[in-house]
This record gives sequence, C-alpha cells and structure tokens, in this order.
Amino acid sequence: MANPAKFAPAYGGCCATGVALEKKLDVAPQAWRVVGGRLYLNVNKDVQKRWLDDVPGNLATAEKNWPRLKDRVPKTL
Repeated sequence: MANPAKFAPAYGGCCATGVALEKKLDVAPQAWRVVGGRLYLNVNKDVQKRWLDDVPGNLATAEKNWPRLKDRVPKTL
C-alpha cells in the first residue's frame, strides 16, 4: 500500500519480449516472471520461453528500447 509503483508491471504492462523487439504488445496474465524484484509480462507462454532463453540480454535490450517506446502508440511501431 505504501509503494504501489513497486508492484506495477515493467514497461507499462506491455510484453517484455515485445519491448526487446521494439514493439508494444498486449500480454496474457499467465505469462509472467519476477526478475530482480520487477514484474515482467509476456504475450503468451511460448513467447515467455524465448524471453527466458536470455533474460539478461533481453532485459538489456528492452531497457535500451523502452525510453523510445514508452510514449508511442502501439500502432505506430
């Protein structure tokens, strides 16, 4: 209750794999993972498997991409 932002999904609730691929995609609530205290969501379990193949690399790429993507409308990507 004191810090709700701590529990908010990363990337505004967009798919973490999608952000790594420079896209903003909807997610499935069943495809999630907490890494380093942050909640990451994915489109589905198959996409999540790809994410889990290289979590550090995918996170690094997504973190680099997110500042450019966060204010963009998904249709423009």
